[in-house]
Amino acid sequence: MQALSENTIKNQVYRSIFTDIINNQFHFDQYLTERELMEKYHVSRAPVREALMQLRSDKFIISVPRHGYRIRRPNHKELMEIAAFRSCLECKFLEEYHGRLTNENIKELQKLCESYDNVSLESDFLRSWSLNREFHLKLFSYYGNTYCLNALADAIDQQVVFYVQIMQKQILSADFHFAMLDYIEKGNIHTASTLLRADIEKIPAVDDSFFDKKKEKAFENSWYSLC
Repeated sequence: MQALSENTIKNQVYRSIFTDIINNQFHFDQYLTERELMEKYHVSRAPVREALMQLRSDKFIISVPRHGYRIRRPNHKELMEIAAFRSCLECKFLEEYHGRLTNENIKELQKLCESYDNVSLESDFLRSWSLNREFHLKLFSYYGNTYCLNALADAIDQQVVFYVQIMQKQILSADFHFAMLDYIEKGNIHTASTLLRADIEKIPAVDDSFFDKKKEKAFENSWYSLC
């Protein structure tokens, strides 16, 4: 029972740190230390340490010897690879298994689109991102492949730290999703797949300064030296 309790606390701390990262409570150049996080979240050292280890394993942060942890600065090549992976996976499954989608499934997805299409700029980006994530995972869940669904969820989560840093003032549009669902209903899967691919691969233009090459290399060296 005690182990379960400690694990639950660790999960809560993990979620708190992750949420603060994507809410810009921490920044790329800021060190995260166990002591500061203990004080911030009012918990003991053990769950903080375990949460940090899990965040590092999930590649959201890196360990910097004698300093603590830092948010892992996104690598542009990696982000392009994630987008390519998602595009291949999601489009292939749509083309192969669209016959498993029922009218009720389509209605559920349309209702979800309406939810985040109504998110205003005065609301938060994270709500928009969360609903966008839910759309892609819900659509994929109808195909019935749990292994690939989990892989997709991991890929989407790897993108969020990057997107939240450069798209804080932008709300994700549901236009691609509405149009894609319309073409699925009409049986035009080729066009639906084309729209899905365009939606996944529309990575925003970013100033090169966002990807600090020198720091990125140093961060990667720190990461790989501890793997």
